[in-house]
Amino acid sequence: MYRRRRLTPAISESLLWLRSVGPAAVLCAMAALGSLASGTTSAAASVSTQASTAAESSTSSTDQQEATASYQALQQNLYEAPTLLYQGLPSNPCDPYSCLWPFTNAMAGTAYLAASPGGRGYTADVLARSLGLLSYADLHETSPTGTSQTPAFQSAVAAPRGPGGNTYYDDNAWAALDLIAAYRLTGSNIDLFVAQVLFNFVLTGWDASQTDGCPGGVFWEDVSGSQRNTTANAANAEVGLELYQLTKNATDLFGAAVMYQWVNTCLKSPDGLYYDHVNPGGTVNTTIWSYNQGAMVGAGVLLYQITGNAGFLTSAQATAEAAVAYFGTGATLQNQGPAFNAIYFRDLFVLNQVQANSDYGSEAQAYATFMWTQRNASGLFLQNGNTNGVNGTAPMVEIYSLLAGSPAQP
Repeated sequence: MYRRRRLTPAISESLLWLRSVGPAAVLCAMAALGSLASGTTSAAASVSTQASTAAESSTSSTDQQEATASYQALQQNLYEAPTLLYQGLPSNPCDPYSCLWPFTNAMAGTAYLAASPGGRGYTADVLARSLGLLSYADLHETSPTGTSQTPAFQSAVAAPRGPGGNTYYDDNAWAALDLIAAYRLTGSNIDLFVAQVLFNFVLTGWDASQTDGCPGGVFWEDVSGSQRNTTANAANAEVGLELYQLTKNATDLFGAAVMYQWVNTCLKSPDGLYYDHVNPGGTVNTTIWSYNQGAMVGAGVLLYQITGNAGFLTSAQATAEAAVAYFGTGATLQNQGPAFNAIYFRDLFVLNQVQANSDYGSEAQAYATFMWTQRNASGLFLQNGNTNGVNGTAPMVEIYSLLAGSPAQP
């Protein structure tokens, strides 16, 4: 179970002050905190990793052992402790560090490992990921029309340490979900507050044009002419719904429900799966990706839990069953890659907690077993014979942790 902590009076007063000065000041304060604490946190994370390795070596769970070994390979080969960041390998426009999306997958893997039966000692690593995330902050977001927006996280580490980059609404969904997971683990209310800041940013990305094909929906990228895709809407619906469960902010619930409904209206296929995106002109890209199915399953489960409307659960089950049949356990599933499949499996496991179905765990276990054979000598995972940097290995930490018993969250 996730551990929660009560707010101390000092923390409560600090949060009131942070809310009064606004989200930009929050991120500035967090960035300063990250600069001051990076050395201490790096050392603490190193100590906790060593302690956890010793503790988990005695566990009888093969999945737990594989989660730990995968995490060790990730940290030893790709993590730079002094900066709290991961290397940008293979080389990409985000160099010298990873793009934001791989970093959020490392955040997710760390949180799932820390929440697993043998992972208690990794809490300091969760803090290190939250601090490292701040390197991607953009405090001066503007819309394509030049309107000032709520601060968010850009796709690459901000200058001068990195090149900076465009801002993607789905990237910020993954970051927000990771921050909510960190909050559930550590009780850090700043993580929860920044997750809310990110959802407020996403709400500014709703397409208000009535001339675009299938009007509405959150854009994928914060630029003019962006597509609107399943993941930017479904994953952010999960964010809004989790925030509502924690804070009871009705705006979060309304925004999330509208995003969920837009995907159902504009991107649902006749067989119950979800296509990838709608282009500005209204044409639909009909590619079927595993993570899109997962995000809609997770959002449906959360809506059911909040509203009690069984129709949301029925829809989630139908999508899950159609997805398991479509992806199977062979090449179709394997070719999706770890980053997509980790999100897919986490949401199947969210559904399984409400309505058990052994097919979900069986599919995940088959994939995990196959992937264990796809590692190089350093322990990093391969996709079609090549390493894929953080996105190849961090999601496998999450998958093995889920199989080891880490509680599933969207």
